[in-house]
Amino acid sequence: MIQRIRFRVNRFPWQTKLVLSGSTAIFFTFFLFSFLEYHTVSNWMLKREEVAVNRTITDIATYFKDRSSSLTNNDIENSKGFLRKMNDKDQLIRIYDQTGKILVLDKNGDFSVLEPTPVKERITEYVTEEGNEAIVSRLPIKGDKFQGTLEVVRQLNNYNKMMDHLFWVMTVFGIAAILLSAISGFFLANQLLKPVRDLANAMKKIKENGFQERMEVYKQKDELTDLTIVFNEMMDEIEKSFLQQKQFVEDASHELRTPVSILEGHLSLLNRWGKKDPLILDESLEASLQELTRLKKLIIDLLELTRAENPRILIGEKANLPIILRQLVKNLEMIHPDFLFTMDLSHQMPQVAISEQHLQQILIILLDNSIKYSRENKTIVISAKELDNAILLSVMDRGIGIPTEHIPEVFNRFYRIDKARSRENGGTGLGLSIAKRLIEKNNGFISIESKEGVGTKVNIVLPIVADKRKF
Repeated sequence: MIQRIRFRVNRFPWQTKLVLSGSTAIFFTFFLFSFLEYHTVSNWMLKREEVAVNRTITDIATYFKDRSSSLTNNDIENSKGFLRKMNDKDQLIRIYDQTGKILVLDKNGDFSVLEPTPVKERITEYVTEEGNEAIVSRLPIKGDKFQGTLEVVRQLNNYNKMMDHLFWVMTVFGIAAILLSAISGFFLANQLLKPVRDLANAMKKIKENGFQERMEVYKQKDELTDLTIVFNEMMDEIEKSFLQQKQFVEDASHELRTPVSILEGHLSLLNRWGKKDPLILDESLEASLQELTRLKKLIIDLLELTRAENPRILIGEKANLPIILRQLVKNLEMIHPDFLFTMDLSHQMPQVAISEQHLQQILIILLDNSIKYSRENKTIVISAKELDNAILLSVMDRGIGIPTEHIPEVFNRFYRIDKARSRENGGTGLGLSIAKRLIEKNNGFISIESKEGVGTKVNIVLPIVADKRKF
C-alpha cells in the first residue's frame, strides 16, 4: 500500500509535489498546535469550573459551621434564601440528611436527577447524566443536632459552548490556512520552478534551432541564477567546440582535397598517354610521391592533434629538460649544419611535470618552425630559467617574423599566414595547435612575441615536479 502511494506521488509534477508537501507540513503543524491549544484551554476552563464549585461549597460549609452548635433540620430547611444568594447560573445546591432525604434545594437551570449520596468526607467528581456533563462536589455537614451532606452540582454548559466554539473556530481557520497555503504554495512553486521550465525550453530551442540559444539571467542572486550562468557558460563552450569542430572538418577536407586532386590529375595524365612518355612518367611519379609524402605528414599531424586533445597524462610524469634539449639540438645540428644553436641553460634545473614524449614533441615543433622561417640570419637561441614553481623556456630566432595582426591566429588549426610559402616549406598549419594543446593539458601556457622582419620569440611556462630534484 505504501509502495503504491509512493509510486503515485512520484508520478506527480514537481509543482504538485511542492504544493502537497507544503500544505501537508502546514496541516500537521497547525493540527499539532490546535490539538495542544485545545487541550490546554480545556484543562484550564475545567480547572476554573472546579475552583468555582469548591469555592461555593466552602463558603456555604463555613456558614453552617458557625452555627453547628444550634444547627437543626429546621435551620437547614429555612436556609433556602441564603443558598439562592450563593448560587450561580447552571448550578444546583442541595442539602440532605443521612437517609438521603432532601431538606433544602435551590437550582438555577435544568438538571438531571441525581440520587442523594451521603458522604463522610469531601468528594469532587465529574459525572455525565443523560448526555449532560457536570461537576459534583459533596461535603459532610455536622452539628450537635444535625448530620447531613451539602451537595453542589455545576453543569458544564458554558464550558461545552466555549469548547465547541473554539473547535469550530480552529477548524475553519485550519481549513482556511490549508487553502491559503495551497494557493500561495502553487504560486510560489510556479515562481521557483520558472527557471527550471526556462531551462527546459532553452534546451528544446537548442535542439530545434542550434547552439545559439541562451537562458535569460535573472537579476536576483541565488542558486538558480548561478545555474543559469553555468548553463549559459556551458553552452558557450559547447558552441565554441562545435564551431571549432566544424571548422576543423572543413579545413581538413580542404587540405586533403588539394593533394588528392593533384594525385588524381597526375594519375589521369599517366592513364591517358603519359605512361608512354618516359619524361612525363618520371615527372608525374615524382610529383605524386611528393604529394603522398605531404598527405602522409598531414594525416600524422591530424592524428597528433587528436591525441593532443585528450593526452593520457599520468600523475607523476616528469622530464629532464636540459638532457632532452641537448640531445635534440645535437641531432638538429647534424641535419642543419648551417644553423647556429645557442643554449642558455642552468646546470641544475628541476624536472618539469610533463612526459618526455610530449616535451620532445613540443620542442621539435618550435625548433622546426624556427628553422623553416629563418633565411638570412640562421641563429636560434634557446634559454630556460626557473621561476616560482615553473620553468620558463624560450626559443628565439632571427627569421622573417610574424605580422602583429596574425599573432593571435597562429595557434588555430590549419592557419597559415602565407599558404603558398607554408606549403612550399612542407607546413600543414597544425604544429602550433598541437604544441598549444599539449602545453595546456600539462597545466602550462604558451605565448609568442614577434615582429615582421626581425624575428620571433616563443615563450613556454611549464610546472615543475613537486620534489624539485636538481639535475
